[in-house]
Formats: sequence, C-alpha cells, structure tokens
Amino acid sequence: MIQKKILGFLESQAEKGGLLGKLVKDFFPIIYIAIKNPKNFKKNLESYFSYKKLYDFNSDVIRFSTIGAANELGILKILDNWKPWDEIKEKLGLDENRLEALLDALAYFGIAEKRIKSGKSFYRVKSFPNNIGFIWAQMKGLSQLPKIIKEGKPSENLDIYNLEGEYAELLYSVNSFLHTATKELMRKFKFENIKRIMVGSMGISFARNIQKAFPDVQINIGCYPHLIKLVPNLILKYKIPQTSIASIKGHKGVPSEDKWGDEEKGYDLIFLTKKLSLRSLNEFGNEFLGKSFNLLNSGGYAVIWESIVDDSGTKGPIEESILDLLTSYTGKRWKESEIKSYVKSFGFRRTDLVRCLAGKTTFLVAVK
Repeated sequence: MIQKKILGFLESQAEKGGLLGKLVKDFFPIIYIAIKNPKNFKKNLESYFSYKKLYDFNSDVIRFSTIGAANELGILKILDNWKPWDEIKEKLGLDENRLEALLDALAYFGIAEKRIKSGKSFYRVKSFPNNIGFIWAQMKGLSQLPKIIKEGKPSENLDIYNLEGEYAELLYSVNSFLHTATKELMRKFKFENIKRIMVGSMGISFARNIQKAFPDVQINIGCYPHLIKLVPNLILKYKIPQTSIASIKGHKGVPSEDKWGDEEKGYDLIFLTKKLSLRSLNEFGNEFLGKSFNLLNSGGYAVIWESIVDDSGTKGPIEESILDLLTSYTGKRWKESEIKSYVKSFGFRRTDLVRCLAGKTTFLVAVK
C-alpha cells in the first residue's frame, strides 16, 4: 500500500512538469526499479539506461524535427508576437489538424507559448536556436546518408555549388562554429607578426579573432560569387572594422586562374577551409596548398581545417568526418601522420596539429 502511494505521488509530480517534475521524471524509473525488484536492481538498471539512451535520442529527433518543420513552413517567423489560431491557420493555409498538433508540440517543447482566452487559442514563439535552419538541413542530409555513401555525392541541400540549396545556412553555421573553435586555436598556438591575411567566406569569424589580436591586420577575402554576396552581412555580424578590410573578391575556385595574391605583397596567414577534401587533390587541394605556400611570407602560416583523425581512425573529430560526407565530393578524412607528410611535401618547415573543443575539431598549422 505504501509503495503504491509513493509511486502514485511520484507519477503525479512527473506529469505536472516544472523543475520538480523533471527531477522526478529522471529519477522515478530508478526508484521504481529499486522498489519493484531490489534483488535484480543492477541488471534491471543497466537494461533501463540502455533503453533510456534510445528513448532520449528518439525524443531529440522528434523535438528538432518539430522545430525544423516549423521553421521551413514559416511558422516561427509569423509567431513573433501573439497570434490567434484563426489568423495563423488562414495565413498558412495548412491542414488544421496537423498544424494544431505542430503548434501544440512547439509549446510542449518550450519553443512557443499557448494561451487560451475566451475559448480561443493564441500562440507566440518564445525562443529557438539561431542555427535551426542549418541543423534542419543537416538532419535532412543525414537521412540520406546511405544514398550519399553509395553514390559518392554530397547532400543536394548542403552542396556548396547548388544555388538552390542551403549554402547560406551552411556558411553562417560554419562561421559560428569557427568563431569559437579559432578562439581556442589562438589560445593554444602562438601566432606572431600577422599583418596581412587571406580567408574565404567561411573564415570571416576567424578573421575577426585575428583582428582582435592584431588590430592593424589587413584582411583579404575571396570566394565563389554567390558566397561573396553574403560576406558583408558576416562582416557586420562579427563587427570587423571596415578599415581592416583590404579586398573582397569573387573567385572561380581555380587558384591558377583566380587573382588572389596578385595585388598583395605576400600574406602572413592563409586560412584553408576543407580545401583538401571538398574535391580531389589533383583538381583542388594541390593547387590551393601550392599557391598558399608560394604566397606566404617567410614565417607565415597556412591554417588548414580538415577532419583530421588519429592514425587508427577511431579518435578525433569523428562526428565532423561524418558531417563532411554531406558537403564533400570526396568524403576524404585525413589521418594525422598522412596530412602532416602531405603538407610538408610542399616545403613547409613545420606542421603543428592543434586539437580544439575537446577533440571535436582539429587544425593543422603549417609554418613556411
């Protein structure tokens, strides 16, 4: 009788939600297992945690799918303030049952709020992740992973050459990630005497971190025309002074034909993002790295961002190497000794691997 009362109380608290409800929800199954069958507690607990891992994963997938769908359907934008149900369904023109289920799920997950007044429902968005567009595109890409691996092509949504794809979301998300990662890189590796740099559109946030450390640096930016159009927004976002911007140029992506380096008198740092894996080395990476070496001043740095795992292939930025399959035409990931040997073959006198974000990403800094 006492056991039933305790379990009943805990169940009711879990259903109510709130902080106490969350704590009870997390610990209730453990308490239940202990009370129900104390003799097999360890075995049952292991079984429970195995199940919970899958259950939590499934819940996360549903949560992100709900938010991603709402973002793609334009729901998050129109719910910037309180809107009545009738206005929402009229504006979106979607199936009422499915729309209401989605809106209520947003409220359940804490993304939106729901208020009932005089028998009418009102909704508004509270908050949602800034990079939800990229996360959603990434999830859709991952759902096609078997096809991507089989056919050897990137996800159509995340193909940087696809002008109808999610290249803007990819660009903004990569800059956001690298803003944090390169801050750590600069704490771990001592860069010196940086006066002129060359970055692509995905290196704008890194350029800002460099500019903070070297206020007089001159920043040269070059990339594909459709990405270059987004660079002014990134310059504003990361608050790079206009006086630090030396040039912004659209390129073909063919180093031997592109004009970067023609007007500048050598660089002290060149940032290469996935240039050694996006396309085959013969048509892409070799030219980029060779030209970078030629244009760097003595003592200059080529900072290379790739998925660089340990020589066993099972440690390092493994998650990043899977995500690269969504954007890369080669699917190439590098082993540590392999990339160091490759980069040194171009004449660099020193190569340092710098692991950042608890091993989630790795940079190779090559010194001329």
